[in-house]
Amino acid sequence: MKKRLLLLLGLLSLSFGICVAQTPKNPQLAAEITRLFELDQRVQNDIVAAYQSGVEKQKIEDLFKIKDETLKKNIPVLKEIIKKNGFPSYELVGKEAAGHFFTMIQHADADVAFQRACLKQIEKLVKRNQFNGANFAFLTDRVNLNSGKPQVFGTQVTYDKDDKAIPKTLIDPKNVNKRRSSVGMGTIEEYLTKVNELHQQQNKKN
Repeated sequence: MKKRLLLLLGLLSLSFGICVAQTPKNPQLAAEITRLFELDQRVQNDIVAAYQSGVEKQKIEDLFKIKDETLKKNIPVLKEIIKKNGFPSYELVGKEAAGHFFTMIQHADADVAFQRACLKQIEKLVKRNQFNGANFAFLTDRVNLNSGKPQVFGTQVTYDKDDKAIPKTLIDPKNVNKRRSSVGMGTIEEYLTKVNELHQQQNKKN
């Protein structure tokens, strides 16, 4: 569980790239999204900090319950944001807030139907250069695995017996780099190298 959580926080950072500053059409919405994102991150960072400080198992379990409850409570808020404002694109809220919104969608595993609906909207926005293609890839894989299907881009990983990152169930592995290139991502080999480096850094911290 610990390894998975630390990896999740790191993998999301690999998907975004550098956010270019721009003035959003709806700065109030951008601020609201950022507030929700900070809460999303706080409940997860609390778990990481608890692990690193070596607190008792019951405390860790309590923090996981808080995290799960918080992420579930965020889902209807995210839905309401979309209903009132449309999907938060670069133009609407800026790249940073759009990335924050995406992270919270990734964490909405309790509602796969919602993730799937968001994926369709993100696909349209990517074609208009209003969303990150890598985000589309990450959510595609997340939805597929949450639905019992193999992933497409190899963004979701597990570890082999040598504690090295490998993609979870992946369709047509030989052509994965072609698919990754189509959404502006580097090769699977480069990605796994970064994941392993991140994993080693986290292990040193812990």
